Amino acid sequence: PALFALEYSLYQLWRSWGIEPAVVIGHSVGEYVAACVAGVFSLADGLKLIAKRGQLMGYLPAGGAMVSVMASAQQVREIIESQPEGAVISIAALNGQESTVISGEAGAVQQVVTHLEALVIISKVLSVSHAFHSPLMEPMFNKFRQVAQLVDYREPTVKLISNVTGAVITEAVATPEFWCEHILQPVNFVGGMSTLEQSGCGVLLECGPQPILLGMARQCVAESEERVWLPSLRRQQGDWQQLLSTVSQLYVAGFVLDWDGF
Repeated sequence: PALFALEYSLYQLWRSWGIEPAVVIGHSVGEYVAACVAGVFSLADGLKLIAKRGQLMGYLPAGGAMVSVMASAQQVREIIESQPEGAVISIAALNGQESTVISGEAGAVQQVVTHLEALVIISKVLSVSHAFHSPLMEPMFNKFRQVAQLVDYREPTVKLISNVTGAVITEAVATPEFWCEHILQPVNFVGGMSTLEQSGCGVLLECGPQPILLGMARQCVAESEERVWLPSLRRQQGDWQQLLSTVSQLYVAGFVLDWDGF
């Protein structure tokens, strides 16, 4: 809920300064914000969904693990399939062509990490409370569905690229079934960035506490001198210093800012 609130607030701040998006995309929790600002559901319903999601996940037993692997999804998938039958582990996120996150029971994840080490493939254990985007989330599925069915959904009024499909999504996102599956399905960020690149967007502005997604995004698309990557906030940098730096770059890039709003 805190991440949702910060991202939504940053979006509204930029909007009050005259910066309107042509396309929105999130990453996992960020997709709730992207959908909310695209008009799929109200702020109240968005908060209801994300709060219940966090609460139900918090009730789940600990013991899951997530690891970021510097390898392609295909290579990681082959290693997972070679594990003993019954091992609860899956791909949780496709963050780049050579950046894949695995998630599942800690023991099963460690077995895969050991396999990766033997192949001299770099991996990094993520600091998480649970194994998100894995079958270990299934026990919360039905209770979350009950809340998701109470939400009033509408088709997006701003072009929305989904993590689940990696493509522009319309009526399919406006259903409780989508948000239930969103909990279990891997985050296809690399597919979404490919779609975003094809849309021709030249300025990418991240609404988050630090530019994590900008770093990942630059590994997903071809480098271009014409593309501008802008953070809202950056760790170890004053908030106003970073915001003003990005405002200046937007102005230089040709955006008409609402100076009264600013």
